[in-house]
Amino acid sequence: MMNEMAKRWIRCALMVALALGAPAGVANAQESGEPPPDIQNVLLTFHLVQADGFTDDDPEISDVVTELRKLFNFRGYRLLSTAVFNVGLTRQRGSANYLEGSGFQRIVPEESDQPLMIHADLTAERSTGTVRAKVSLSDVMTRRVGHLVGTERLALLEATATFSDGQRMVLGTPRRAASEPVLILIVTPQFDPRL
Repeated sequence: MMNEMAKRWIRCALMVALALGAPAGVANAQESGEPPPDIQNVLLTFHLVQADGFTDDDPEISDVVTELRKLFNFRGYRLLSTAVFNVGLTRQRGSANYLEGSGFQRIVPEESDQPLMIHADLTAERSTGTVRAKVSLSDVMTRRVGHLVGTERLALLEATATFSDGQRMVLGTPRRAASEPVLILIVTPQFDPRL
């Protein structure tokens, strides 16, 4: 039953890529006809936002609230957590043209004791200037069976998209119950080919 619900949530996840302005350096490199340099390092910034009946604007996410209001019909948004992690890309085994890397971070949203896990698997084709990212947000549940203690991850959302440098992706979870808020995960990558 839980797995079926998790699959339904994943299928219902909303994904919208928001091209909120590529940095000038990326646009110039593409216009000049030169291939972009290989991406060796990606800094991922995740903003976990709660969409609910909030009426005050949260200044920490004011730059994306206007876009969120165009996409969703909620009264307000508030930032629950910010996570930042670095993913180094290395050559895939057996391929000279593809790079890959992954990273994860455990977060505990504001006013919650339930930890969540953000996970990202990245791949990039050399000299394309884009990265393909599979991003997931999961509940982390601790289970105790007798003397054994383990953790279980229940996927809240999962999506795959191709990013350019600085492009944002907005992922939203459907409301699981009338009393639970909708969570929105905003993902922003920054590429650094020099590292």
